[in-house]
Amino acid sequence: ESLYLSESEAAEEVNSWSIPSMLLRYGLSNSLEFQFNIPFIREAVYQDNSFMSSRTFVDKVQIGLSANLWKENGLLPEAALMLRALVPIYEYDTSNVGRLVALNMSNSLSDALSLNYNVGWVSEEGENSGYYIVNLSWEISSKIHSFVEFFGSTIRDIEMSHNINTGIGFNLGKSFCLDVSVGNGLNQDMFFAGGILTYQLNL
Repeated sequence: ESLYLSESEAAEEVNSWSIPSMLLRYGLSNSLEFQFNIPFIREAVYQDNSFMSSRTFVDKVQIGLSANLWKENGLLPEAALMLRALVPIYEYDTSNVGRLVALNMSNSLSDALSLNYNVGWVSEEGENSGYYIVNLSWEISSKIHSFVEFFGSTIRDIEMSHNINTGIGFNLGKSFCLDVSVGNGLNQDMFFAGGILTYQLNL
């Protein structure tokens, strides 16, 4: 996954690239999945349109599991519980390991439409934050799909940010899938665009 993000506040603007991040998902059983994420980030800071600083770094590695709780049954959504540890690469200490807990749910609206919605909680470096994601996906054909997504997050008592994101994906053969998307902040000055290349390996 590679993502470009531009965020502005007052006279400061922060541009960041994930270059790219890697997410490994491995099915341990029909109901349990191992997940491993390494985010590579390049970040540049501008103030009053003048370049101030830049850095390239590895953000916290995410290691965890996703467990299916139950299948969809009528209005009852399919649900999975995701647990991840956020492990710092630099200045590692057990007290610096963060935690992510999320409940991921989905409903099939028709053969082509699905509604996915997640709520989660993150705790790291003494701060707690919550987030939500609501995603409507449309299978246009066996090779093309699209989506529109609303998501937001908050940290402590800071006002929650709300964003919208839309994109399209292409199935490139049996094992490859390419998704591209663009998004914008609804109540903040933020723009982002990105792409995800997925490869499915059957072991």
